[in-house]
Amino acid sequence: MGSIETESSRSFFTEFTFPGQQNTALLGFSNSAPFPLAFNPQTSHPTLSDSITAIKALAASGELKQSIQIHGGALLIRGLPITTAQEYSEVAHAFGFKAHEEVGRPPHRTVLAKNVKTANEGPPEMPIWPHNEYGWSTINPAWLTFCNLSVPESGGETPIISSIGLAAALQKQAPEFFEELLQKGVRYIYRYGKEDVESNTGTSVFGAYGSEVLPSDDEETARGKIEREVRRHSNRFEWHEDGSLSVTHIVPIVRKHTSTRLATLFGNLTSAYGRSRHHGATEPPYLGDDGSYHPLPTYGDGTTIPTKYLELALSIAEESQVLVKWEKGDIVLLDNYAVMHSRSPWKGKRTVLAALWDDDLRVQDYPEGKEILKGSPREPIIVES
Repeated sequence: MGSIETESSRSFFTEFTFPGQQNTALLGFSNSAPFPLAFNPQTSHPTLSDSITAIKALAASGELKQSIQIHGGALLIRGLPITTAQEYSEVAHAFGFKAHEEVGRPPHRTVLAKNVKTANEGPPEMPIWPHNEYGWSTINPAWLTFCNLSVPESGGETPIISSIGLAAALQKQAPEFFEELLQKGVRYIYRYGKEDVESNTGTSVFGAYGSEVLPSDDEETARGKIEREVRRHSNRFEWHEDGSLSVTHIVPIVRKHTSTRLATLFGNLTSAYGRSRHHGATEPPYLGDDGSYHPLPTYGDGTTIPTKYLELALSIAEESQVLVKWEKGDIVLLDNYAVMHSRSPWKGKRTVLAALWDDDLRVQDYPEGKEILKGSPREPIIVES
């Protein structure tokens, strides 16, 4: 593509390539372009103010979304002078999206600036498998941004995977599995304990759904408030004797990416399976060696998904991933409905921050998906950007 130009930010950014990029033509797209798009400022010492102005101009012109779509739904910006959470927040808001409020958050996250949180506070030795953010819920962000403030000694890459490419590959390699997913969707179960545990899905029921709970609330009052939050995206939940809460979600996984009109495998099938397998939690009660619960995903009707298909989906995702090897100040922007992400283990200090964003009408459902969603609640929390 060469330089990215608009009237307001002429030639501020230029495209570059890096090892491991994929070709969109091999991922089910009709065009041929590097995945992801990568660019950096043409000047070696850009100011934060100029960087924000350039990004705002690109976003306002519509060229930013168009360029990202051509390149499979992902963008890496390298070379910006970002050193703090506040600076990252200012740059991320320049993209012009509405802030997304999480409902039922499984991982630990800490707010550090406006709409900016730690990405996942799970232990560094634990990987995270390919997933779309909140692909298990009826409420999900349309866009994600990540930013690196500290590069570890080794590891810590963020692999990105084309959800559209995964859908195309599964449809070709296992059409019967793809059809089952289309017809039935997927059922996910998340179980939240009374206390936080050291895990990638280790937040407590209060961390996930207890934003309105007060220290003075008795158990009945607290549970009522928690259940009201749960019902924003699921009517299927169960309290256990130990005070933990299981929440079940049945959602489509084969969906239609609006702007490309292509099928996308939007969900957490591969991450839920990878996590359950890794922690030895493939049998009831699905309690893993990390002290957290990791139930296997099933088809939406509760029937078992054969292990061979779960293995196939995970292997395709991991074989097609592009590793983002972080440099300080990097920003990654992902179309959540087109691109999965994961996380590699690391040694040393790694600081990656996340921000989640809303953008209407980015994904649609096929008739089968609409049938799966009948009666399922979807009540997002509206926040100011």
